[in-house]
Amino acid sequence: MKITGQRAAYGLATEFDPFRRIEADTLALADAAEGHLASPVPSCPAWSVADLVWHLLEVQHFWGAIVAGRVQDPATVPDPVRPDDADLVPGLRAGVAGLVESLRGAEPGDPVYTWAARRDAGFVVRHQVQEAAVHRWDAERATGRESPLDATAATDAVEEFLEVSTPFRTKDAAPVGGTLQLVAVDTGFRWQAAEDHDGAARWQRLAGGGADQAGGADGPDADVVVRATASDLLLYLYRRRPAGALDVTGDLAVAERFALRTGTD
Repeated sequence: MKITGQRAAYGLATEFDPFRRIEADTLALADAAEGHLASPVPSCPAWSVADLVWHLLEVQHFWGAIVAGRVQDPATVPDPVRPDDADLVPGLRAGVAGLVESLRGAEPGDPVYTWAARRDAGFVVRHQVQEAAVHRWDAERATGRESPLDATAATDAVEEFLEVSTPFRTKDAAPVGGTLQLVAVDTGFRWQAAEDHDGAARWQRLAGGGADQAGGADGPDADVVVRATASDLLLYLYRRRPAGALDVTGDLAVAERFALRTGTD
């Protein structure tokens, strides 16, 4: 399937190969973890690099099994056994190959269990891109070799995060109290988000947001505008980058509260 076909089939906001990104970021995480399994992971408190590797290995095993078997009941997927530390990195490298094989073997619209409103293999593919990317960054930061996320994939991940992960704020999270605008300075995408009276987040891609400008709209003035690379915007949404470390115009507290409204790992 050509990349342009993948964009339409998987509902991507940008053009990239999701399978290659999942594999590349997972293998980069494995490379970073080699020889550093005991190191702490600052962005995942209480985890070591070994725990991080196991987490991604377990996640990819689960979603690979879900898609390979077109599973509707997640309780039927057996839990894997955590291997010895010496086998974690080789297991991750082998596991991502199996995951990608399963994902490539499914049609995007094949029905499968997911935790989201979209219940098909295409959702799993799209979400696993950011799962691998963010945890690759976690591992590299933990081992002193931090590098940015792929800009095109991160742009899509920001939009997917707004679409899927932010509709309702977590328990005890404070109301955002304003309108937030995100600007990806490297890819040209712009989004706006705010909460309604029930605390549900509503978002839109703004006019000029993306090379084709499709689906964009002009939004009202925002209380805060956060400008950063697509990589840093995604890391901000995942609470890896504090809002104050980015280029913020307006009410910083609104940006900080928005980041705290959604649960992440």
